Amino acid sequence: MKLLFGEQNSDITIEVDTIVKGTVNGNIEVLPGARLELEAKVIGNVTLRKHSQISIMNHIEGQLFNEGAKVEFLKY
Repeated sequence: MKLLFGEQNSDITIEVDTIVKGTVNGNIEVLPGARLELEAKVIGNVTLRKHSQISIMNHIEGQLFNEGAKVEFLKY
């Protein structure tokens, strides 16, 4: 599993299973087959492609677009 942490000041594309911690100032796209454990605060939009997965444990200050993904909301 890949780990991204700290402050990210750009858009991120998730291609493999990934944990994101810290803050993301940009949009996130999760590609088919990838899983994202989102522990970061996101200031931007999150787009979930068909057959992707996400566990959300923090705030998204933007829109969540679900095109057929599995979504899980967890208390942080």
